[in-house]
Amino acid sequence: NQRPVTSDMAHRPSSVVNIKETLLSLLSSPNIASKAPVIRLYDHEVQGGTVVKPLTGIEADAPSDATVIKPIGTKGAKGISLSNGINPEYGKRDAYKMAWSVMDEAIRNAVAVGADPERIAVLDNFCWGDPLQPETLGSLIEACRGCHDAALFYGTPFISGKDSLNNEYLGADGLRHAIPPTLLISAIGIVQDVNQSITMDLKEAGNHIYLIGEFSVEAKSVPDVPAATPRVYRALHQAITNGFVKSAHDLSEGGLAVAAAEMCIGGRLGLELDIEDSTLFNEVNGCLLVEVSPVSASAFENQFANLPCRKIGSVTFNQTLKTTHEEIPVNKLVHAFNNPKHL
Repeated sequence: NQRPVTSDMAHRPSSVVNIKETLLSLLSSPNIASKAPVIRLYDHEVQGGTVVKPLTGIEADAPSDATVIKPIGTKGAKGISLSNGINPEYGKRDAYKMAWSVMDEAIRNAVAVGADPERIAVLDNFCWGDPLQPETLGSLIEACRGCHDAALFYGTPFISGKDSLNNEYLGADGLRHAIPPTLLISAIGIVQDVNQSITMDLKEAGNHIYLIGEFSVEAKSVPDVPAATPRVYRALHQAITNGFVKSAHDLSEGGLAVAAAEMCIGGRLGLELDIEDSTLFNEVNGCLLVEVSPVSASAFENQFANLPCRKIGSVTFNQTLKTTHEEIPVNKLVHAFNNPKHL
């Protein structure tokens, strides 16, 4: 029943949080660890038309932000992205803000692989308890309200959806219990040229790592979506279109540290980060890590003029994830991620 570390732990002093122990524990936790056993059960190749697969990187064992598919028989280089967002832990705390968060996660995952943020549509899947119970119905209404407000904010229409209600069970105490309020948002986006699709694995030592998006260090039970987020996504899409981006990966469960570790796993390369240890596990919305070559750095930074963007590290040949006070071998990250605690 272990869940990801969230901002309440992330904002403890770094002397209290053991970075290496916490990161390895997160990578092997059920909510974050590799889903390869499930992925391999299904036809994730989609008749050979999959451009970006669910698992990517040097050893095809790192988690893609989204998949990109080039439908067989279609003309040109246009394709579609498929992504999703889900976080039941947020649903336990605030159903309205959870809806915003999973909408943002689905959209930023699509943008991370090259989808045009102006051409994304979504669908919902509500998994809830008994709606005849006032508190259950109340949280369901709040989630629906969050979907409405977030769809207007991003300009992403809902084109379909479904619900699964009355998800309850009889507990050891003899009482009925509902599952956590859970909303899955799936997004479909247009990738104008699948040859420009981006994957999340690190590509080359010496490249810069940027943190884009408003990275809040304020501890909240569920993170907000910053007002500048749509503009950040549009700028990232333009940077991808211009060929400035080598890799990109979103910050979600486990925060920046987990995102950085997954990029290391994908590329089997190291990262040296220059960021406060106390913020490494802070969960936020609207943020991504982006790899850019030194040659494109100036143009990339100009693309994000007046938007939250800062260089926080660099890719290294040395297969180690290095923070201010810790160094973790990439092989340790790989082992933790590919050996989930629940199996």
